[in-house]
Amino acid sequence: MKTIKTNLLLFAGGILLLASCAKKEELPNKTYYARVLVEVAALPGTPALEVRYQGKKIGDLPLMQPGTTVETGSNTKLAVFVKGTDQLVADTVVNLNKNQLSTYKVAYNKDLGISGWISSKPVQQDSMSIQFLNSLGDFYKAYPAYDLCIFYYDYNTGTLEDYNKTLINFQNIKLTASAVLLPYYFGDKANGLINVFVGRIKDRATGQFVNMPSSGQDFFVLPQVDGGANYIFNLYDTSGEVSSDSIAL
Repeated sequence: MKTIKTNLLLFAGGILLLASCAKKEELPNKTYYARVLVEVAALPGTPALEVRYQGKKIGDLPLMQPGTTVETGSNTKLAVFVKGTDQLVADTVVNLNKNQLSTYKVAYNKDLGISGWISSKPVQQDSMSIQFLNSLGDFYKAYPAYDLCIFYYDYNTGTLEDYNKTLINFQNIKLTASAVLLPYYFGDKANGLINVFVGRIKDRATGQFVNMPSSGQDFFVLPQVDGGANYIFNLYDTSGEVSSDSIAL
């Protein structure tokens, strides 16, 4: 009798253990949900936009807090379109897990040629987050391949120094997908002199910086902006003379 009783207790314990494990595992056929938040940059001329997930519209932009609920999934496409059209603004493949909140930010301005995802991460006050927009014209299109090189003005020496940040094959880029983080103060913070960054176009065929045809200079000054924010720097030229504007995001 004692042996039978012991066996019954062990059998009951095994059932309880299996039941406990089953409760902890996610059921394979059960649907789980995540949340998606998509902001839009406040650029002038941006039309109404909509977001589609797995090919289905889930809302108009912006999708604000607490986010729009969607089914979890792997290798699923999240896309932004001009509202009511098939004009694609930006898309990406996402892998959303249960209860996950994923945040994105998009910018679109047809006239400026801006169309894509942009940085939405908070930026410290001593830094600037920059994406570069390539609006350079025919003079630079004559170069099959070129890089955008970032330099800074050294207050101590009075010379331009290489910041060691180069955007390779810039001729193939419209809007850089990832942002470049630059310091707001550089070299003379004690005297309150903010950074001065410049750009240089390097011909990949020769390794030489391109001289602008009118001024003869091989550099152009990038916009001076406040720290603690995200920006787009729009680079354009007039007959080869490069200028740049900043767009706050």
